[in-house]
Amino acid sequence: MAAPVFTKLLPMQTFFRACFVALLWYPLTVSAQIQDLGSDATLDIATWNIEWFGHPSNGPTNDTVQLENVSDIIEGSGVDIWAVQEIARSNRFDDLLASLPDHWSGLLATDSGEQRIGYIWDTRVLQLRQSTHILQSFDYAFAGRPPLKAEFSVTLPDTSFVATFITVHMKAFSDRTSYERRVEAAKRIKNHIDFTGLASQPVFFLGDYNDELVSSTYNGQPSPYQPFVDDPADYEVLTLPLEEAGGFSFQSGSFLDHIIVSNEADALWLQGSTRVLTNLVTVNSFYARTSDHLPVMASFGPSTVTSIDGPHSVPGALSLSAPWPNPSTGAVDLDVTGSDRNAMVQVMDVLGRVVFEQQAAPGRVHLDLSDLADGLYVVRLTSERGIAHRTVVLTR
Repeated sequence: MAAPVFTKLLPMQTFFRACFVALLWYPLTVSAQIQDLGSDATLDIATWNIEWFGHPSNGPTNDTVQLENVSDIIEGSGVDIWAVQEIARSNRFDDLLASLPDHWSGLLATDSGEQRIGYIWDTRVLQLRQSTHILQSFDYAFAGRPPLKAEFSVTLPDTSFVATFITVHMKAFSDRTSYERRVEAAKRIKNHIDFTGLASQPVFFLGDYNDELVSSTYNGQPSPYQPFVDDPADYEVLTLPLEEAGGFSFQSGSFLDHIIVSNEADALWLQGSTRVLTNLVTVNSFYARTSDHLPVMASFGPSTVTSIDGPHSVPGALSLSAPWPNPSTGAVDLDVTGSDRNAMVQVMDVLGRVVFEQQAAPGRVHLDLSDLADGLYVVRLTSERGIAHRTVVLTR
């Protein structure tokens, strides 16, 4: 279980995050409304720490409800492969796989102690080629959970390729020793990719990093993953913009769950597809019944697929640029292309409620959001050609 960590935030960011966390803890009575974010044309990946999954005393108290919620989320989100962490009981992992349709398969670590890491994937899209633990001689740096590497053949309608996934559950806590262990572990991961045959392959490095990217949760020190950030020629740190915009994946308000890809995988990345699955707040008391982490996902596909921020990108579909400025004090501009004149822009709050809308013809769109409270919002563009999404943070 990742420990709560605290970072230096602007007062309004602190207030917003506290309010959002309170909303997530509130015992909602709304049944789960799980949004299908995947596409048949793309490889959709996610990382998720499923808090003490299956443990009789740690984590959520009702294992049956936790399993049902996790099964519904995996099947309903349209994600093709999940890197999972904190699997406490292998028999419950087997129960989870049994609850999914027959085309799902899974792999659980053999060397992770009581908090195992693993993968769950759709065999219609991915076929396992080989798997192994790596860097086991640096077991201490990895908190007794050495990375699990898995190589898959990926088959999409318009392309196929071989992809390597490396998932981790890094050392928790924001003390100096834990920080130094994460620094060492991150360095070993990068060296393993840079100086092996993986250096020229699509590599997806994802998991519970137990730290942030802008700066560390330990005393504002440089992030353990700064070497990846400082190497843009070889890596794309997909979750960095989300963290910079004030997003978070852990209940305390920290962004601990990340996706970093090699430049070969980055060539397939659909720009704007990286997101935290915040819509899962509609699952009844999500944090109390399912996990203290929200999943983080991204999508990849051939160059013929338009790179936009919507979940179902197709050639010729509409596109919505990133809003600017972001964060904003109230007014934002966006560029709309590929839409019809009847397109509609809607702004939704973290509970999925539409709080603002206006029509949007192709071209520059100006949104006056000064009447909205500070916080994180989703901007959704809808037309006959599809749907596109962006996020914006309002702060005064």
